[in-house]
Amino acid sequence: MLSKLPIVGIFGQGTPIDADRIRLAQQLGALVAELGAHLLTGGGYGVMEAAAAGFVAVSGRAGLSIGIVPRQPDGPFDLPNREPTGQPYPNPFVEIAIMTPLPALVPDWRREAGRNHVNVLTADAIVALPGKEGTHNELDMAAEYFGEAVRPREQRRTILVGPIEAFSPAHRAFFVHAASLDEVAAHVRRVMTARGLELGRQS
Repeated sequence: MLSKLPIVGIFGQGTPIDADRIRLAQQLGALVAELGAHLLTGGGYGVMEAAAAGFVAVSGRAGLSIGIVPRQPDGPFDLPNREPTGQPYPNPFVEIAIMTPLPALVPDWRREAGRNHVNVLTADAIVALPGKEGTHNELDMAAEYFGEAVRPREQRRTILVGPIEAFSPAHRAFFVHAASLDEVAAHVRRVMTARGLELGRQS
């Protein structure tokens, strides 16, 4: 019988982050590996790079590091996005790069397709650190597409990590906030159980 690992997305700021945020993102990436899931990020830098680095550093992991790569909003469809610093997408810790012709952000995401749709709709569970416009967009999508506001708390698929005040009041109301890595792990397990999905390896 085919064995299919769940996918956990880690979303957050794609621009440079401080040492504490790097450490937290790395720990969360390692946690996803230890739980026995694939990691999904936007393939870029900041939280995305740190989470992927933590993930691939875990030996014997069952999952792979997946990056969903956007294009520049006005760029050719076949040209992968690049950071303003000139760093190429994806970051070096992405093992499977999904190269899309979609821009990361679109003006009206309810009517226009963007890369963030792929990020959100592919993830079986989402762990979000504080971020900027792109992260807010992903969280808005998760709230709407997953119906988080009407789900029982134990089945909500999106987990906020980091200072609670860094998230909007709406996001605080819709999602679960985890104060520790243990709480993140416990909630990811609950979500997967509720969805009938089996993690490949328990930490």
